[in-house]
Amino acid sequence: MFPMGYSMSRVSKTKPPETKAGPLRRDIVKNWARKHQVEFPTAENVLWLTSVLRAITASDLGQDFALIGGSAIVFLYRKMYRFSTDLDLDFVGNRNLGRKGMRAVATRKDKDYVILEDIAGRFGLKFKRRPKPQDRFVQYEMIFPSAYTRTGSIELDISYRYGHSVLGTVSRPWPIADASLPDFSVNTLKEEELYASKAIAMVDVKERLDFPNEIGLFAKRKVRHLFDVYLLSRQVLDGESKLNLSLFRDLFILFGMTRIKNFEYFRGNAIGSYKDADIKAELLSVVPRDFPVPPVDEMKWTVRKFLDQHVFTYTEREYRFMEDFRSGRFRPEDLFGAGDIASRLRDTQYYREILGKVAPLQKRGGSRDKRASGKALP
Repeated sequence: MFPMGYSMSRVSKTKPPETKAGPLRRDIVKNWARKHQVEFPTAENVLWLTSVLRAITASDLGQDFALIGGSAIVFLYRKMYRFSTDLDLDFVGNRNLGRKGMRAVATRKDKDYVILEDIAGRFGLKFKRRPKPQDRFVQYEMIFPSAYTRTGSIELDISYRYGHSVLGTVSRPWPIADASLPDFSVNTLKEEELYASKAIAMVDVKERLDFPNEIGLFAKRKVRHLFDVYLLSRQVLDGESKLNLSLFRDLFILFGMTRIKNFEYFRGNAIGSYKDADIKAELLSVVPRDFPVPPVDEMKWTVRKFLDQHVFTYTEREYRFMEDFRSGRFRPEDLFGAGDIASRLRDTQYYREILGKVAPLQKRGGSRDKRASGKALP
């Protein structure tokens, strides 16, 4: 079923011989598409994506990056209610990457580029860096010959911005395999952390703290974000979700305060301005034909109820975290308790950088600073 020609051993240091991939066999793509009730180009893309991800996982990138976003949710935690056709990878291998300067980030990006280029070459794919990369974010394409469109591509969005996972990574089995591609597992985040980031991506943001100019893993405000959070919201409201809602909410607050300017003023009406036309343009082609997709207004209303009832119901400790953060003090123990998570977060470079971008609620040294027991990060 899958593209052949790539060894699953570690990537070699020598440049592979020039090869050129051919399209996947139409009968294989059609059978897979009919089984999962999706369009042929979507099936073709998912099969290529699976092979590319398997190769990345088997390479030296496998443990330093976590698969996040929709691909992680729908393939690793849900029953493939839609088919993501790109890969969002977050560098989690060093929480202090860049503390001594951006040269270390550039060096790491160059190293990873070589590995990804090697993977593309072994499949016979064209490897392309998309324009305007940022210091901590880069986009690549692996372009394959398509039997259904002019060209097909796997888009890789790779972030070096955060450098860590709050809850730690886990290994989850990839659900697509056959005899030509053995079973494999993927490094990813826990479900609460994935959904907290997804919900942050869904809201209507005017200015981000993590990525300028709204470029980054979660800056593309697509209707698929709304759809993913809608399905979670419906489960929660129906009492069918096993998600740890308290942990989800604290992660949502952490990510909101440290990634979005003026997040503390957001409420359930901060959902992005999605339209029904977005469903037709972006969603229907990647959703199985027998899976219902409601109108945008229904999705937004369900998500609004979920946010109002389960997220924007801040406790005193959560208010305290937000107020302290705006006063230049990062106290993750207010959210996660005085344990390992808080200790790791306080020693993470990302939060040191972001504190310098936050406009204080009041001048430092005021009454609240005297009351707070924590120390500002250096």
